[in-house]
Amino acid sequence: MPYICLRSSYTAFFMSEIFVLLGGNMLLAGMYEQLRQRGYEVAVVDWNDHPAVTGDCHLQIDVKDAPKVIAALKSLGRPVAGAYTCIDLAVPTVNAIHAWRGLAQLPARFNQVLTKEQMTADWQRDGLLGRFSFMADQRDSKRLEALHRDFDLIVKPNIAASSRGITVVPQSASSDLLQQALQLARDTSFDDRCLIEEYVSGREFTIDMLGDGQGHVSVYGISVKYHSLNTTGSRVAVKLHWNSAACSDTLYRSLADFGRRCYRSIGLANAYGHLEVIRRDDGSLSPVEIGARTSGYISSHLLPAAADSNYLDDYLTMLHGQPIADRDHINGPCSAMWYKYNIPPRQTGLKKVCLADYLDPRIRVLAHRRDGLQTGRTYGLIRDDNSCDIQGYEMLAAPKDILTIEHIRQAEKRFLHDFCGYEGPIDEN
Repeated sequence: MPYICLRSSYTAFFMSEIFVLLGGNMLLAGMYEQLRQRGYEVAVVDWNDHPAVTGDCHLQIDVKDAPKVIAALKSLGRPVAGAYTCIDLAVPTVNAIHAWRGLAQLPARFNQVLTKEQMTADWQRDGLLGRFSFMADQRDSKRLEALHRDFDLIVKPNIAASSRGITVVPQSASSDLLQQALQLARDTSFDDRCLIEEYVSGREFTIDMLGDGQGHVSVYGISVKYHSLNTTGSRVAVKLHWNSAACSDTLYRSLADFGRRCYRSIGLANAYGHLEVIRRDDGSLSPVEIGARTSGYISSHLLPAAADSNYLDDYLTMLHGQPIADRDHINGPCSAMWYKYNIPPRQTGLKKVCLADYLDPRIRVLAHRRDGLQTGRTYGLIRDDNSCDIQGYEMLAAPKDILTIEHIRQAEKRFLHDFCGYEGPIDEN
């Protein structure tokens, strides 16, 4: 089926410009809402029969199939104002749509999916990587054994998303666990390849950027990441806290500068940039990975709440060739948080409550999902970001002296006590 128009008025769909969302993940509900408020009709491209977000028109096509997507858009007979995705594999299709419509485009190298191997090679060339990283090969068994004796390792699929297929392998782990991690990463990667890296410990951050075609790169938000204790061996963030009072303005400025250098190192332009970074205990920085996109509610709700400029509006104007402001949008008075429910394993829901019941009333809930909080349900370990999001989330905003990590952790402790009787540790940096 080439497309399914879902609005009750079929004619109304053909009266406005169309904006394209590549992917119908539940986290794109915020983008749909914001685009509708700006007067666009929204076409969602997703190969599933019933994606969580269907938009005004559902094009049941693989987001990686750019020719078929563009053919379907042409058949609608209306101008396309732009495209957006939070899926790395769909970035080349975004670029193809923008090329077709004469909008600002990424450089040609991004007509193919950017791999972890490519980004780490660029950062190594420019002196930014700060750790060893190489593609695993069957011939590397002796090298891997030697590294495993001397270092904690992390094994990653070359092309994947949502923390899938990533395993931390400490020095103390058996060689069998290392082999299992290699196989999992290969099975998860879309090209059947995986990387071995030094596992760098320290505080983790995300840096959200936007660049234009004139060389400007601005940072719109920096989040502090807090990770689940309840995983199968991966690192899954369960709190992302933008503009947190936990870090100094000086640190945020140094992270912003490092983020721009990483963005430019891989040749990004005319695109979002979502970078993950680790700051070691000695203060040095090491990039983890970058995507030429942002994610879900980050663009639509969280950064507009935390920054002094609207991330989505600036993206829309950039697509039409307008330069972005050559300055960063950080260190303001407001803070935002993506809170993911993180119910410990073997705990059973006892009472119908949510985190918002325990928050300071001055904290705004921008969006939420709570249907994963079920009485009678016994919870298991979290595998990756997707399985965590299914439990549910809260998108929060408030002045930074109110929305603090200390307040959220206290509220979470009270919530978990009432929800499932849990009184143990919450998360880790």
